[in-house]
Amino acid sequence: MNKKTLTTQQIVLYALGMAIVFVSTMFIKIPNGIDGYFNLGDGFILLFSSIVSPLGGFLIGGLGSALADVAGGYAYYFIPTLLIKGLEGCMVAYLFQKYGNKIKWIAYFLGCMIMVIGYFFAKWYLKGSMIIALSGIAENILQSGVGYVIAIVALPLIQRQFYRQRKLKKA
Repeated sequence: MNKKTLTTQQIVLYALGMAIVFVSTMFIKIPNGIDGYFNLGDGFILLFSSIVSPLGGFLIGGLGSALADVAGGYAYYFIPTLLIKGLEGCMVAYLFQKYGNKIKWIAYFLGCMIMVIGYFFAKWYLKGSMIIALSGIAENILQSGVGYVIAIVALPLIQRQFYRQRKLKKA
């Protein structure tokens, strides 16, 4: 069997991640006055990206968030969101695969910075105004900070559950 083939468990985990990111982006949101909204999706992007491959991180972050944009009436953000949130998830997953848990603080921080900087440039391009783009930075920092906390708090719980499952399979 080809090592690059996705297992059923990986596909299910990716789909679950995309669904949770979609729901936490679409239904747990606070609209702002400048054509956007605060949501909890980043926390789940960071969390799932800690336990999947870079491809999984890209799909979970990118598609989960971009589909929520489409469903929520922000379809013109589909491509920027797909790329920004996908890169956020991919970077975190790559760093976790390469270095493990010991750099989770740095991995999450870099993922958050990709989101904040990415949306600054996306908003600048889409709105044609650097001032409007600058006005979204504080909200994106707050959103990524909340996501950071969600991931830091939830990761040990998720890892403990995976450890228990592996232990049960071996028994």
